[in-house]
Amino acid sequence: MKTDRHFVTALSRGLEVLRTFNAQEPELGTTEIAKRTNLSQSTVWRLCYTLQKAGYLSTGHDPEKLRVTPAVFQLGCSSISHGSLIEAAQPWIREIANRFEASISIAMRSNLNMIIVARAAAHSMLQLNFQVGSMLRIERSALGAAYISVVKESEREEIYEALRNGMPDLWPSTYKYLEKSRQIYAKKGYVLNLRQYHPDVNALGLAAVTPNGKRVLAINCGGASSVMTKKKLEGPVSEAMLSLKDRLSDMLPM
Repeated sequence: MKTDRHFVTALSRGLEVLRTFNAQEPELGTTEIAKRTNLSQSTVWRLCYTLQKAGYLSTGHDPEKLRVTPAVFQLGCSSISHGSLIEAAQPWIREIANRFEASISIAMRSNLNMIIVARAAAHSMLQLNFQVGSMLRIERSALGAAYISVVKESEREEIYEALRNGMPDLWPSTYKYLEKSRQIYAKKGYVLNLRQYHPDVNALGLAAVTPNGKRVLAINCGGASSVMTKKKLEGPVSEAMLSLKDRLSDMLPM
């Protein structure tokens, strides 16, 4: 395989290090980072040192660990803004969340995670500690299943290969769930995640896509399973979410 002389490996590795942090684990040590990135301890140490000097990492509350700084969030905000799309979507998702006593999230893919870029939740909603910047595993969430259902085959196979290599024992059941979700999406335009991500939560997921397929935003609507029943999800909730998806699709830049 020929080396791509335009590809900056060090930059790619530095970004990979930043992607290991998330809202659930805001502080990580270099040993943990090395395990998650499959990079050597010495390489991770140099990358983290550089990212600290550049202002993207700082010492955590635990002095043996690191955490990302607001500078990373500023980069994220510029990439997810899509002009006024997120701002315009906020009142829409807030209205749906309040109407159905649910939470609504809009997310983009980040490796094998879906990172939330906009969120609204009813006050009565079961709180799951998700917020803008939180990451959900792509293979377990309604957001991830919806995303996988609409992307091009080449990207889907890339995701499947990474999942297969990273979780060989769980891959058969994971593949079955994702493929079943794809079949449901093809028929109904959405996927269902019934108490799979959280034992007390049901959710519906779908995705806004540009005509050329280059930009995808995944959207979910979820709530306590006692309130957000399968019948409710497939009835009025799906109607509201499909309408939201159409609005967002029209606004996505090509």
